[in-house]
Amino acid sequence: MDAEGWTRELGGPGSVRELGGVRVSAVRCPALSLTGGSAGPYHLALLLAGELVLDQEGRSARAGRGDLVLLDGGRPFRLAFTAPRNTVVTAHLPVVPGDPRQCVARTLSGREGLGALIAGLLTGLARDATPYRSAEERRLGVAVLELSGALLDSGHSEAVPEPLLPRVQAYVLQHLGDGRLTPDDVAAAHHISTRYLHRLFQRQGLTVAAWIKAQRLERCRRDLADPRLAHLPVHVVAARWGFAQPADFSRAFRTAYGISPSCFRVRSLPTNSARAANDRHLTAQQTHG
Repeated sequence: MDAEGWTRELGGPGSVRELGGVRVSAVRCPALSLTGGSAGPYHLALLLAGELVLDQEGRSARAGRGDLVLLDGGRPFRLAFTAPRNTVVTAHLPVVPGDPRQCVARTLSGREGLGALIAGLLTGLARDATPYRSAEERRLGVAVLELSGALLDSGHSEAVPEPLLPRVQAYVLQHLGDGRLTPDDVAAAHHISTRYLHRLFQRQGLTVAAWIKAQRLERCRRDLADPRLAHLPVHVVAARWGFAQPADFSRAFRTAYGISPSCFRVRSLPTNSARAANDRHLTAQQTHG
């Protein structure tokens, strides 16, 4: 369900604010329960009054005043507001960091740290009727998304094993030949923010761009040493693995391996290696003859 559907299902007077790709809604509702989970964004709910219970992904989260909880609108859930009067401010997010299944149905405090920051921002946006310009609305939306992502990341990253990085790396390896592949593309393909993607690699002492370049260079090095590909010019081998500019490839290859791609190929191909060894042998014989 989208932001409008959220306020409609809760059955109370509400408002929805557009902030680029993010929406923020405020609703007052009576005690009620609803189920769903066929489609929709993620809903990060801040409870200002009342109490709610969310069941999703085999977990049950109970939130009271000042707590936050994440619901995935695209997965089955049961949500119950149990107090006679409830007030909830919700950030409707297009993406969340990491594996969403690890983030949902976990009670997060909105009274300290990152939780207090996002709670204050959401409460302020719900009360603010200022007609911002489009660019300002987009910036506010980015602020909501980044703070929400930081909160959700800190809420589960330490306790949950990280199975996402191997999947991300496998995806990159499958698309190394696409020279237009960027960290933004990789993040979007896994429904995470680019910031979170960088954090995944940083935990392993890596950067996204450096890891991608290293994998491309290694594939090029392997192909340059393959006799079956000896008919391919060096620049074609480079282009096969995402290097569009021969000069950039040559420079990167020399930096990584201390030798130019052409020289590496000459030394690596079996025929050339045998010829070079034979030449050295003849030279030695002539020297001692």
